[in-house]
Amino acid sequence: MLKRFKYFRLLIVLFGSLYISQPIYAQRAGTTIDRNEEAYQINELYKQGKWEEGKKRADETLKKNPKDGDMRMLVGKYHLNHQQYEYARYELAKSLMYAPANVDAKHMLIAVETETKRYSSAICYINELLEINPYWKGLWRKKIDLYRKMGNHVEADRLLKRIAQIYPEDKELKKDQIYIVDQRIAEVKKSGKIDETIQISKQLIDDQPRQTETYLSLVDHYIKAGDYNNALVYAERGLNQFAGNTNFVQKKIAILDHQQRYSELLSFLDMEMKNGRASNLRSQYNYFLLEAARNAKNNDPLNLYGKIFMGSPGNREAFDYVFNELLAKEQYEEALATLIKHRRSVGARKDLDMKELAVYQKMNASGKVAALTREYMVKYPGDSDLKESYVKMMLQQAKANMLDGKISLAISDWQQILLYGDREAIEIAQQGLYNAFVTEKNYPDALTILDEMLLNSPKEVNLMIKKADLYNKQERYEDALTLYEEIMETSQQVERERLIGGYGEMIAPWIKKFKESYNLTIARSLTERWLSLDESNQDALMYGINLADQLKDYHAMFSYAEKGVKYHESDLTFTIKLAEAMNHMADKLGDSWNLLHRQVQLNPFHEPLVNTFIHTTEQYAGRLLKTKDHHRALLTIDTGLHYNENYKMLKYMKGLAYEGLRQYDSAYHYQQFYEPSLLEFKDFKSHLNYIGQKSLRNYIGISHLRARFGDDYVISSISTAEYTRLARSGAAYTGRINYAGRDEGKGIQGQVEWSNPWTDKLSTRIDLALSNKFFAKIALNAAALYEWKPTWEGELGVGYRRFFSDQNLLNLNVGITKEIDDFRLGAKLSNFFLDSEGERFYLYSVVARAQYLMNNPRNYILVLGSIGNSPDIDLVNNQLYNSFNVLNAMVGAGIGRSITKNVGASVIGTWYNFQTDRSVIANSYRNLYNLYVQLHVSF
Repeated sequence: MLKRFKYFRLLIVLFGSLYISQPIYAQRAGTTIDRNEEAYQINELYKQGKWEEGKKRADETLKKNPKDGDMRMLVGKYHLNHQQYEYARYELAKSLMYAPANVDAKHMLIAVETETKRYSSAICYINELLEINPYWKGLWRKKIDLYRKMGNHVEADRLLKRIAQIYPEDKELKKDQIYIVDQRIAEVKKSGKIDETIQISKQLIDDQPRQTETYLSLVDHYIKAGDYNNALVYAERGLNQFAGNTNFVQKKIAILDHQQRYSELLSFLDMEMKNGRASNLRSQYNYFLLEAARNAKNNDPLNLYGKIFMGSPGNREAFDYVFNELLAKEQYEEALATLIKHRRSVGARKDLDMKELAVYQKMNASGKVAALTREYMVKYPGDSDLKESYVKMMLQQAKANMLDGKISLAISDWQQILLYGDREAIEIAQQGLYNAFVTEKNYPDALTILDEMLLNSPKEVNLMIKKADLYNKQERYEDALTLYEEIMETSQQVERERLIGGYGEMIAPWIKKFKESYNLTIARSLTERWLSLDESNQDALMYGINLADQLKDYHAMFSYAEKGVKYHESDLTFTIKLAEAMNHMADKLGDSWNLLHRQVQLNPFHEPLVNTFIHTTEQYAGRLLKTKDHHRALLTIDTGLHYNENYKMLKYMKGLAYEGLRQYDSAYHYQQFYEPSLLEFKDFKSHLNYIGQKSLRNYIGISHLRARFGDDYVISSISTAEYTRLARSGAAYTGRINYAGRDEGKGIQGQVEWSNPWTDKLSTRIDLALSNKFFAKIALNAAALYEWKPTWEGELGVGYRRFFSDQNLLNLNVGITKEIDDFRLGAKLSNFFLDSEGERFYLYSVVARAQYLMNNPRNYILVLGSIGNSPDIDLVNNQLYNSFNVLNAMVGAGIGRSITKNVGASVIGTWYNFQTDRSVIANSYRNLYNLYVQLHVSF
């Protein structure tokens, strides 16, 4: 077979020579498929899957022309498709014999040789094709693949590297190259061929100089091979490529450590830390610094004696030197191990036991020291020093455990001291146990140990105080306080003054606790108990004040606050509390205000004092306003505003004072500072409109009265128009015209009126009226109103009327009015003296009215009534009827409303019932119904 292949190769070379030496057109004996129409048609049949028909036509053509290279190739293609590789090879070789440049035939031969695993022959055909087109990348990759199938990876790698250099930008080739190298490394690693692995890794570094993993892998391979020098070389190369890389830093550190090149290692670490490329090297630097030091100790005598001791543990000299050196260097564990080894060799001795105990003492191993001490106390019972040392050690250990919070261990230590200690140590232990039990809140055991201490010192005050404190901690406050009080009773005065402070510290939290839980009675009882022992105590007095305030016992609050001021005059808190107590006592509110006023003059910047003074001013001024003492209220409010000019409530109350003084413009200004709630807003706005209206100087009123008798449908009416001018002094000048139109004609009455407030309590009113018909011919009235006490007002009036019937009427009016919150109640007795045709009669009429004011005097609901033997004065003025000296009665109701700041209106309805003259009207009584409507405008 090999001879045939060589022969075949020889033919190919021969034909190749002929191909090269002859012109191109003479290299083939036949034509190509593209130029051969018959070959083209056969190839099309192949493409359509008509293989048998195509081969039949090719065979027919070959019978005519056996040397037709295209037909040979087509027949070979047929056999290749049918996997008849031997026939295919034969026909394709014949095709190349007759047409050496037939590229298609060579490609098909490559496929045949590859399928039959004749890789060398396939490579030869590939080489022939590459001679024609040397940069055919696909052929190069095919060639590399064939070399790998042959197992010739070296040649395959060489070709891959070469083609990758030809196409440096080809990512696929680069990926193939990396993959192949990785596979080779993996295979070599599995085989354990470390040298070959190193070579491949070095090659990979040359190919991929920017891959950290490649460097690290090579360093690891050198370390496995034991070649630390080359490992260090490539670690440093890695650091040059990747400065500061932690992996390379650690590799270099590990290599230098293995070689014990500590000076280089420390210099390298120092340089890395200075460059700031590694922030976590300090601990390693310290570690290797210690390793360097240890390395330098190889010639230390301790090591030499140590070797002697290791060979002869019973050697006393070697033991003493090694043990003492270890002890001096505080290497206690090694010292113990050395001692134990020596004791095993020479046997137990007391001096060795003491040395062991001393080592554990230096180690502060309290538990072990205690155990050994107990053991050696049994072993050497006559050793008093050992017992004393044990007690001393237990004392130190107990104190240390207390400081460390290991209370249960400390209790055990104190109990050991009670067993082995002397009297002094026992007293210390008892105190320690007491503190430990208290710390653990084990108060019953603490009380037990304290009782034992009291058996030895029954009069010891500090122990009794501690017992009271334990009762207190157990919430047995009654026992605690009682015991404390017994202690103070038997104490000297100097000692008592010291103890009273502790008593206060004990009782104060209980008062606070009961106060916060609203057990106010118990809290107050404890406070009084405290004050019975320390009546000037500031905290106790303050508790007493606050508790009395909560219990609304203001007399007690006043008493405590008085004592507070007496004993602590400089503490203004007590002055404030005294004033607050007085504020709750009606007869002392003024005194409270005066007290605070004096203090605030002395301390104008004491904020709590000023705030209390302002609130007291508000309360005091409110009372003055309620009692109608407007001047005094205004003075009080102005004083408060001097210390807080922005306090809105006082400004509002100042407006109320001005309203009471009828200075409505100022009242309107100051009452605007009030900030009403949503529920108050409507009423407040209405009242403000009323004040604004009252502050205006001009007033126009229009009213209309409609009257009808119950037995008659005729309506009588009276219309009124009036104008009022208010002077700044408060005086009012009014002109009024009344008009009545009836069947008998027209009646007009003109009236002038003057009113004047002489003081805030006294005012007068005078009016004069003249008419031509229906009304009184002449009407003259004068009245005086006097407010003799808050909410009470009296009226005294006189009048004269002359009627067109030549009757004369004198009247004397006495009235009284009382205000109760929003109600105004009034009653008036009108006394009439009638002179009719020479006859004189005494007449009277009593009128009562009740008015409910809704946020201002212009908004009201009114009910009224009268009874007498004369009509009331208003009916007499209007002359709707004159029924004198007979029963007259009236009831009525009305409503008034302030519509806007300038406009208001009212409606009143009345029902009169009076006795008649039977000679004129058959009925004994008649009814008169009135409706009175008024509209008034201010401007």
